[in-house]
Formats: sequence, structure tokens, C-alpha cells
Amino acid sequence: MKRKWSLYSFVLLILLISDSLGAQTDTLRKNIDASRNRNIRQLLDYRFKGGTGSFERLFYNMVDYTPEAKRNCVVGTVILSFEVDCFNNLGDFRMRNPLHNGLNEKLQEFFKATEGQWNSCDEDKYTRFEIPVLFTVAGTETAATGFLIVETASPGFKCKSDQYYMEQFEKLRKRGKIKRALKSLDFLIRRDPYNQGYYELKRQVLTQITEPEND
Repeated sequence: MKRKWSLYSFVLLILLISDSLGAQTDTLRKNIDASRNRNIRQLLDYRFKGGTGSFERLFYNMVDYTPEAKRNCVVGTVILSFEVDCFNNLGDFRMRNPLHNGLNEKLQEFFKATEGQWNSCDEDKYTRFEIPVLFTVAGTETAATGFLIVETASPGFKCKSDQYYMEQFEKLRKRGKIKRALKSLDFLIRRDPYNQGYYELKRQVLTQITEPEND
């Protein structure tokens, strides 16, 4: 005798499938992050004098949170993009996803401080660098990662989590407050610029036909 599936059983199956897909996505993301960090480490070991360890020591000696960044709960990932040619000349320094609040200036000073500390090379494929730097506040929930991680103590109150901004995004989107919803999504992109899911959500929202909002 065949049994009919109850609504509860169907919902449970959907939840199990969703959890499985979510776990697979998390594993894929971790593998991608690990591969990126491994490639960065290998490149720094080859090009920077003293290797990755020396690069990190210089970085952490020069870069930390500014009081205003801490006070404003600034959490995000700056992607440092630059070139060091095979004759050790620095160039084309860019900051994707800049965070401001004095943090950009600290990163620029660090980059300038690396001048003269690079090894020569034989091929141009060893001249381009892309290094994600995560700035985060202790106790703040975020899925963002970085090759270099700068963490500061809590400013004395709880900073907003990734979940908070996602809930705000969904709530505002349902209410048709698209501009405000996108602001919440932009906070998440600033935290985790490698998360392609955020860009897909933004693309979907931007294709919606919206009515004028009362902000």
C-alpha cells in the first residue's frame, strides 16, 4: 500500500535538500579561498624578501584600526591590487572596495614601505598581486575572509552582523523600498566582495520595475 506524503514530510525534504546544497556551497567557497591564499603565499615567498612571514610582519606593524573606523563599526574587505615588475619597481596600486575612515591611507603607506624589499624575477606572470585584507571587529558575525586579517576590540557596543543586513535587505525589498534595500546589500558586498551571490541578488533587484520611494 502506497503512502501519501504529508505536507510535513515534503517540507522536511525541501529543508534537507537546502541544507545539503548550502553545505556544498560553503565547502566550495572554503576551497576557493584556500586556493587563493595558497597562490598568494607562494607568490610572496618567491618575490618578497624573507617571504610571506616578512611581508605579514611589516603589514601588521603598520596597519591597524583607526579610532574612527572602530567607532563606526567599519567591517569589510579591501582588495589590494598592485604590480611589482621583475626589476622591483612598484606600480599600478589600487584598492578595490575601499573602506575610508583612515584605513585607505594606512594601506597606501604600507605599500610604499615595501619598496626595495622585493626579489627580482624572470617572467611577468610573477608581477601581479591581488591580496584581500579583512578588517573586522571582535564579536561581529561575518562570513568574509581575507589573506590578511586586521581585528579590533569591540567599541563597547555590538556591531551589526551579516544576518542583520540580509534581513534588512529582504524586508525592504518586499516592501518595494529598492534603493534602501540595495544599501543593505552594499554593506554585505563591502564585507565580502568575493561573494558572487550578493552580486546576483543585486542584479535581480536592479531588473525590477519600482515605484517612487518615500525615503
